Amino acid sequence: MPRLVAPIGLFLAFAAVPGLAAEPDPRIDADTGRQKAIWIRPLEWDQVHMRLDLDLADMGTPRFTARQTLRVTPIGEPRSAITLDAVDLDIAEVRHRGGHVPFDYDRRTITVRLPAPVEPGRQIELDFAYSWAGPKDFGGDGLIWTLGKPEGTNRTQQAAQIHTQGQPEANRTWFIGHDFPNDRLTTELHVTAEAPYQAVSNGRLVSVKDAKPASGKPRRTWHWLQDKPHASYLVVLVVGDFAVVDLGGPDSARPGLPMHVYTEHGEEERTRAAFANTPRMVAYFERVFDEPYPWDKYDQLIVRNFAWGGMENTSATVLNRAASFGRNVDGLIAHELGHQWTGDLITCKSWEHLWLNEGWATYAEMLWAEEKAGDDPNARRRAYHRAVIANVRAQRVRNRGSAPGSPPMVSNRYLDPNDTFVKADDVYAKGGLILHMLRARLGDEVFFEGVRTYVDRFKFRSADTDDFRRVFEEVSGQSLALFFEQWAFRPGLPSLEVDLAWDGSAGALSVSVEQTQTIDRLNPPYRFTLPVRVRVGGQDRWGSVDVEDRLARATVRFPDAPGRPTSVQIDPNLTVIARTRVRTPLPEGPD
Repeated sequence: MPRLVAPIGLFLAFAAVPGLAAEPDPRIDADTGRQKAIWIRPLEWDQVHMRLDLDLADMGTPRFTARQTLRVTPIGEPRSAITLDAVDLDIAEVRHRGGHVPFDYDRRTITVRLPAPVEPGRQIELDFAYSWAGPKDFGGDGLIWTLGKPEGTNRTQQAAQIHTQGQPEANRTWFIGHDFPNDRLTTELHVTAEAPYQAVSNGRLVSVKDAKPASGKPRRTWHWLQDKPHASYLVVLVVGDFAVVDLGGPDSARPGLPMHVYTEHGEEERTRAAFANTPRMVAYFERVFDEPYPWDKYDQLIVRNFAWGGMENTSATVLNRAASFGRNVDGLIAHELGHQWTGDLITCKSWEHLWLNEGWATYAEMLWAEEKAGDDPNARRRAYHRAVIANVRAQRVRNRGSAPGSPPMVSNRYLDPNDTFVKADDVYAKGGLILHMLRARLGDEVFFEGVRTYVDRFKFRSADTDDFRRVFEEVSGQSLALFFEQWAFRPGLPSLEVDLAWDGSAGALSVSVEQTQTIDRLNPPYRFTLPVRVRVGGQDRWGSVDVEDRLARATVRFPDAPGRPTSVQIDPNLTVIARTRVRTPLPEGPD
């Protein structure tokens, strides 16, 4: 039963603590007293399907006209108005059942007022007519239209180009809808552009038809259909003059799946070599997730002026040209391909839980490094360890936060969703490392059973961290509440100072561990088991320290050891992500 009135003594006790409220709380806006947080957006209407007809009259002029049909159904109760995201569009009219309907538009959102309430379960269609004119700068997001360079060395460079970047909430700048990851819809695009431009979007290509010429130039209409529901931020459009490299076919590692890379003319062979492992990766991730590749094709499109490394749009990944031919192109390909399951097939319910997308894609890089190493267990282990340690190093350097000053990895403490992608508690590195730690804790058999169960249960749905935790508790029989509380919902990492001592007469190794990070009422000591590998008598022996307080100590005994340890390694497999330093090593010399 909740207590509605707290005892007076409780308030007096808090008031008596010196400095308790001396510093402003970074979670609260000092001017308004309002909490700095973004809560998951209400979903009053379910988007069912969008048809978008775009007319690009002249690729040399950044402008298009659009007709959009959005099929929706109300949730919870009859509704007579719908508010949708639409940023800086020139909206001419809205129609419902053939007639005009009134709307209010402040160039951020549009509210459409229907003639009568719509009952839950009933679907209606809204038809929008609008135009878009550029150039527009949304920080590299939204619809990017770049003109061609006459001095370019090939047709691709000389031609104009369009690409879109919807994540996190920028597709609202070129079409109308509920631009938040907690809803899914099917989509189709009809894009009319001059020849020889190609238009690429999500799903399967239904048709390419001749269209009415404009400005004396022949044109074509490309019809793409994504008939499996996905989040609106994953809708993509790319238009350009590309060379197309086919990675599929019956002799590929993944026959039956269309796989193409869109690249610059003249770079076909270089592209084929760089992306050669794509079919093998698809087949591998199908085994990992125990789920067939979920979409109709897998296109990878190398575009210019792309602000990021890659973007996992459903069935059509957009890639940065420099990154596509960099040293770690396999890692980039694995990351974006892994997203087709974790991010696209299953989508984080809100940006607060972004690590379920990005942490998983980062872990896909680690898994691919392990798989690529071949069948030798030692080679696989070394490759996986190298991938893990690269992310550990990144977190050890960057992540030194504590509560309340720093938001944890899973947190709605942001005002701009882009902030969730760039913070010390990195959804990429730390998110991937949490999965590594979970695998180490549960073992491969249980961990991958949890992965398969999670994908099967939440495919074509959105999920949050608690959804993920509950699946792994179910398959493991363990309570993982503390694990996720201190690694996902708490900022920072433990800092450990380790002291070693050897008692030769007893054949005993003493291991003392001190946590030196900030420890206070908001940052209690971490709790974990720290493995220790000891080389003694030419053999590896294992012990552990159960760390529950600021100071912890354990004694590992080797009564039959022929001499002192020759080496002691603290958590060599990095099962606890921490900044660890051996403060007092074993002294050299005899016992």
